[in-house]
Amino acid sequence: MDQTKQKVAEGPEDPLDTTQTVESVISHLSPSNKEIITVTLHGATNLPACKGGSEPWPYVVVKTTSEEAKNQNSKAVTSVTSEPSKAPTWGDTVTLEVQAEDVGQEDVIIKVVDNRKKEELLFYQIPIKYLHVFHPYHFELVKPTETGKADEVTAKTQLYATVVRKGSFIPRQAGCNLTALEVFLRGINEPLSNNPSPMVVIARVVPNYKEFKVSQMNKDPASLGLPITPLSFPIPSVINFDVPQVNKNGCPQLSKPGGPPELPLWNQSFLFQGRDGATSFSEDAALVLEYYSSASMKGGESWTFSKPLGVSVLPLKSCLYRRMLRGKGLNGLRIERLPITDTKLKTISGEAPTVDLSFQLLSSERPENFLTPNNSKALPILDPQILDEKLSFSHESLSKATVSSTMNSSTSTRQEAEEEPHSPRTSREMEIKSYQRAIQTMAEDILLLRKQAIVLRAENHALRSHLTQEEMEEEQDNADKTQKLVSMKQKLLLSKLDMKKLRDKVQHLQNELIQKNDREKELLLLYQAQQPQAALLKQLQDKLRKMQALEETVKHQEKVIEKMERMLKDKLQERNETLPNNLQGKPSMAFPKLSASGLPQGPTGENLPFDLYSVLLAENSRLRAELDKSHHQSAPIILQQQALPDLLANTSDKINLLAKLEQAQSRILSLESQLEDLAQRWGRKKQDLATQLQEQEDDLGHPSNSNNTDLPNPSTHTKDYKQPSNLDPLMPSSETEVIKPSNSSRSEFQQV
Repeated sequence: MDQTKQKVAEGPEDPLDTTQTVESVISHLSPSNKEIITVTLHGATNLPACKGGSEPWPYVVVKTTSEEAKNQNSKAVTSVTSEPSKAPTWGDTVTLEVQAEDVGQEDVIIKVVDNRKKEELLFYQIPIKYLHVFHPYHFELVKPTETGKADEVTAKTQLYATVVRKGSFIPRQAGCNLTALEVFLRGINEPLSNNPSPMVVIARVVPNYKEFKVSQMNKDPASLGLPITPLSFPIPSVINFDVPQVNKNGCPQLSKPGGPPELPLWNQSFLFQGRDGATSFSEDAALVLEYYSSASMKGGESWTFSKPLGVSVLPLKSCLYRRMLRGKGLNGLRIERLPITDTKLKTISGEAPTVDLSFQLLSSERPENFLTPNNSKALPILDPQILDEKLSFSHESLSKATVSSTMNSSTSTRQEAEEEPHSPRTSREMEIKSYQRAIQTMAEDILLLRKQAIVLRAENHALRSHLTQEEMEEEQDNADKTQKLVSMKQKLLLSKLDMKKLRDKVQHLQNELIQKNDREKELLLLYQAQQPQAALLKQLQDKLRKMQALEETVKHQEKVIEKMERMLKDKLQERNETLPNNLQGKPSMAFPKLSASGLPQGPTGENLPFDLYSVLLAENSRLRAELDKSHHQSAPIILQQQALPDLLANTSDKINLLAKLEQAQSRILSLESQLEDLAQRWGRKKQDLATQLQEQEDDLGHPSNSNNTDLPNPSTHTKDYKQPSNLDPLMPSSETEVIKPSNSSRSEFQQV
C-alpha cells in the first residue's frame, strides 16, 4: 500500500495536527529494536446507541496500554464516517510503534468513540505477544462486557479489523536460504467497459491448487473470500491466535480498493514468508488472485464476499523458481499480461482483461530492496502463454515449452560461450550439456504428467463422491420437501380454523356494537327528554335559595329590632329615674313654652339657653326627614344645622330630656307603622313561597301525572323574590339608642 494521508477525527484522542501519514506497507519491516502493529478497520455492525438514545457517529482510536495508563493522546485514529450510522465502514489503516522489549507487556487497545458526545461505545484489548509476526489476522471482535458474556443489547455487535504484527527482520526457515516471496500487483492493463466500482484483491499462495478448487466447490468457508477469526472478550484465548504450519487454503491478504473503476490500479505489495512463501514452490502450488467489488465491503459483508468478479492463477513451479534465480540483481520476474479467468469483465475491445504482476524471492532477513512501481519494470518478462489456466500444461503448450526451453538453454549456452570465449570447453561438451538439459526437462515433464494424472484420478474420485453426495442430498431434499408440504397443509388447515374463529368473533363484536349503539340512542333520547325538567329544577332551586336568603334577612332584622327594643327600654328607665316628678306626668309636651324674650322656658319657668333650642330644632328636622324617607323609600337626606347665635350658653338637663322624649316618641310611631307594614308583606310572601314549594314537590313526586302547563310561572313571582331590597336600612346605633317600640307593635310582629 502506498503512502496515504488520513483524516483524523476530533475527540479525546486527537493529535495536535489534523492529519497523519500512514507508513507505507512497502517497507514490510519495522525500525530496529521496534515492532509495528498495523490495524486496518474495515467496519462494524449493530453498534450500540449513545446514552441519550441517539444514533452514533463513530470513529476508532487505537493505542497501547501504556498510552492508556498515561492518558496520552494517540495518533492512530481513523476518520469519522460521513453520517451517523450503526453499521459504519472506514477502510482506514493505522499504525502503532512498540519497543521490542515491551512487546510482552503491551496490549493493543481498540476503542470506538462517538464523535459528537465523545462517548466510548466499544472497547477491545488484544495482547501483542499472542500475534505471530507477519501473519495477517482477520478478526471479528465481539463487544466485551463485565461478566464476559455479551448482553442482549450488544449480543450482535461486531467490529471487523485486520491486524498485522511486523518485526525488524524476516525469520528464516530452517534449512532454507530464502526468507520470503514478495508479490507486487500493479493493475489492469486495458480499460474496462463494464466495471461500475473499484475492486479489491484477495491474494493467497496455496500448496495444492487442485485441492483448493475442490474445497471451493464444496463451499468450504476457509477457501471462500476472506476467512474470519472470531474473538470473544475479555482476554481471548491464545488458541485463537494459533497459525498452522501448513494451510491448504493459504493465508489470504486483502488489498486496498483499486481505482478508478475503468482502469483499477493497486501498486500493492504482498509478502508471503515462511512455509507460505519461499518454500512453497512445487508442481502443485500456485498464487491465486481473486477480484471482488469494493461496493460489497459494508460492515460485516466485507467478510462474506459474494462470487468473485474474476480469478488469476500463477503456477509456482520449480522451473519458475529456477528462472527467478537466473536474474541479475533482483531475483524476480515480471508478467505483463496475466489473464483474468472465470469473469464477465470485458475490456473496451471486447477481450478478457489482464493484469500486470511482478514477484521476487528475498534471501536476506533484512532486505532493503522491496518491489516498487519503478524497480519492478527492470525485471525480466515472463510470457504467460506457456501457463495453462488449469494449472497444467497442454500438449501444445508442452511442446512449445520444451522447444522454448531447449532454445533458451541453447541460447544461454551460446551466450555463455560468447561471454567466455577463452573457456576450455569444446562444442561437443556444450552440445552434450544442452542434450542433458533437454532430457532433464523432458523427465520433469514426464513426472509432471504423472502427477497430473494422479491429481486427475483424485479429482475424478472427488467428483464422483460429490455427485453421489448431491444425489443423496437431492433425495433428502425431496423427502424434506414432502414433509414440508404436509406441514404446510396442516398449517393451512389450522389457519382456516383460526380464520373461522376470528370471523365468528368479529360477528359477535359487531352485534355487541349494534346493541351498544341502540343503547346510546336511547340514552340520548332520555337525556333530551330530561333537559326541560332539569332546567325547571334548576329554576326552582334558585328560587328556593333566594327564599332562604330572604328568611335569613328577616331573622337578622328581627334580632336587630329586639336589640333596639332592649336599648330603648334601658334608656326610658334611665330617663324616668332622672326626671323630676313634675316632669314625668307630661311626656307629651312637644316643645317648651316661650318667654317674653322669645326664648323657651323650662317646666319651672326658667329660660332655656339658645344653643339648646337650636339643637332641638335641628334634631326635630332630621327626624321628620328620616320619617319621610321611610315612607317614600328615598335616599337619606342629611340636613345641615343652621348656625344660630350662641345666645343659650347654659343647657338644662330637663329641657334636653324633654326634647329627646319627643324625638323618641315620634320615632317610635314611624317604626311601628313601618314594622307593621313589613310584617304583613313578609307573612304573605312566606305563605306564597310555601305554597309554591309544596306544588313543586308534588310535581316532582308524580312526573307521569304532571304536565309542564301545571308548573307555576316563575315570571309571576320574580318581583316577590326581590322584595328584601325594599327593607329600610337600619339606623346607626347612635340614633337608635333612645328608640323603643310599643307593646302593640311587638305583639303584632310576634304573631306574624
